[in-house]
Order: sequence, then structure tokens, then C-alpha cells
Amino acid sequence: MIWIDKQDKLEKALERVGRERTIALDTEADSLHSYFDKVCLVQMSVPGEDVVIDPLAKVDLSRLGAILADAKITKVLHGADYDLRILNRDFGFTTTNLIDTMVSAQLLGYEAFGLAALLDKHFQVKLDKTHQRADWAMRPLPPKMLDYAATDTRYLIELAAKLKEELIAAGRWDWALEEFARLEAIRFREIPEEEEGWRKMKNIGNFDRRGLGVLRELHHWRDALARAADRPPFKIIGNDALIELSKERPTNLPDLAKLKSVSQYHNRRYATELLDVIRRAMALPEDQLPDPNERKSWIRDKALDNRINHLKRVRDKVAADLKIDPGVLAPRHVLAAIATTGNLDVPAMRQWQKKVLGDKLLSA
Repeated sequence: MIWIDKQDKLEKALERVGRERTIALDTEADSLHSYFDKVCLVQMSVPGEDVVIDPLAKVDLSRLGAILADAKITKVLHGADYDLRILNRDFGFTTTNLIDTMVSAQLLGYEAFGLAALLDKHFQVKLDKTHQRADWAMRPLPPKMLDYAATDTRYLIELAAKLKEELIAAGRWDWALEEFARLEAIRFREIPEEEEGWRKMKNIGNFDRRGLGVLRELHHWRDALARAADRPPFKIIGNDALIELSKERPTNLPDLAKLKSVSQYHNRRYATELLDVIRRAMALPEDQLPDPNERKSWIRDKALDNRINHLKRVRDKVAADLKIDPGVLAPRHVLAAIATTGNLDVPAMRQWQKKVLGDKLLSA
């Protein structure tokens, strides 16, 4: 494994990598350890060599972008969706001519298609999962973490070759090519932040308007701290604590200390701020308090439900014959769209799915 955090070393490594016909690729980010996640490692493997690049060292990665965009070089990834999005977000990179080993395994009907399961099955390699939730932004990275990162790509080229053989034998390689082409089109899209993200918290259905007002203000307070510290909100203080604070609404230190979900650490560090936020929320005029979540009175279309369930039974039978997960063959939202429109003009439906299943669904 070659660790790269210098420009000259990177250029030499990418020159070697760029001469290969197939390379394996993966990334590690720090989404579990920061508010604004970022690419912390880029791993690449070619036969006989694992390269782990440190983007945090401010090296110029433009040559890597050119390799990813080069249609003459096959890129092998596992569960590529997230990697492609963050590479596009952080560096503007796009990737052509790719193979996704997770998608390949799903199309073959593998029940366990995670990388650890596939490496165990095909190479009898046991992945050490100790570092799955590690902080990849820490420096220096210990040797065990670096080896773990390199293992994510070390076997991908050989794994992709084995799965391709199985797909060709099963007559499903064309299915895979269509899925890979869709992955190539992935770009990062900024999702607007929800002003009322606090409404998604659990166990608040019976809160009155005042309780919701306290929860909203506590949620905004926590989010501001998380942003300033670049830490995930749950590492500032957990949801359970916010919910109990919103229910009990303590007004003094002794009452705050009685709450089970607010630890001694949080009492020591945030007691004054928590009490201030609750006090402000309790002083808000009624017209500034949030309304309770509206209970949606869905009017069920029984005829449509029946059509969807009928299509589902047809799909499930075909999926069983193909030994493939029904959700891979046709997710429920695709069935719902077909049941609604009566045709196969559904953007989410692949051509291979139409060939395998389309006529049967229309007949049903």
C-alpha cells in the first residue's frame, strides 16, 4: 500500500495508474464525524499496487479527474452512488466506463451483496469491520486503518471479472451495462435544508404547540452549535435529550439535573444555554408557536391498490423464477406508476426490466 500526500509522488502514481486498462476506486468521507462532510481518502488499486491518496493534503487532483473521465479505462467501484456524488461535489469529477460490483451482485440475485460478504464468498477474505465508523479526517492515520481502506479496492478488479462471467452466463450482462450507464450520469445535487427538520423527530405526535415551540428552538440552537464546531448534531446533544427537555421544560439547574437523558457532561457544558433557550421558547407569543403536524387523511383508492397488488404478485413470481430480489426487478413505486398510467412510460423503469417484465405487467 502506497500512502500519497505529496504532489510529486501523486503524479508518479497516477502516471502508473493511467497506463492500466482497469482500476479499482473507492473513497472515505467523514460524514459521521463532521457537520460538513468531505472526501478524506481516495483509494485506487491496480494489479500489485494499492494507492491511498490524501485529498486533505491539498494536492492537485486534476490528473485523477482526467483518469476518471477517460472512457478507455474501466473503473470498478462497489456501491458507487455515494462515491460518485461526493467526488462530483468536492472536485467536479465525473466518471465514465464504470462497473459496480454491488449492482452486479444484486442483478445475480445474491442475498448478501455487501463488500465483506462478497470478499468472503469469492476470496475467503474476512474484512475487519472495526474501522467502518472511523474518523477518516484524523491525521496521521494508523496503519490498520490504512490497510482497511486499501482492502476496499484490493480485490475489486478480480471480483468484477468473476461477477461479469456470472452475469454473461445468466444472460444479464446487458442489464448490468444499463445500470452502469445510469450511474455514470450521477451528479451531486444540493438538497435545500429543511427549515422544519425538527418535525421528523420521533415521539412528538402528542406534543402541544408550546412543546413543539421549545423543541424547535432547541433544535435550532443545537444546529447552530454543530455548524460552528463542524460536528454532527447528535455529537452536540442527542435527540432523546431534546425531546425530554421539550416535555419537561425545566426552569432551573436542579430540575435540569433530574432529567435522565441529559448527561452530567451536558449539564456542566450547556446548562445555562439550555435553560435560556427553554425560557425564550416559553415566552413566545401564541401566534409564533408552530402548529401541530397535520394528520393526513389519505383517501385510499381501493381500485388502484388492487391493481398495484396484482402487479406485485406478477412481479414476485417472475422474480422468484429469476432468483432475483423483487425490489431489484421492479420497485413498488414503478409498479404504482404503471398501475396509475396503464403503460410502461415510467422514467425509473429500465429497458431490461421492460423486456423481462413489461408485457406481463401490461397483460395483468
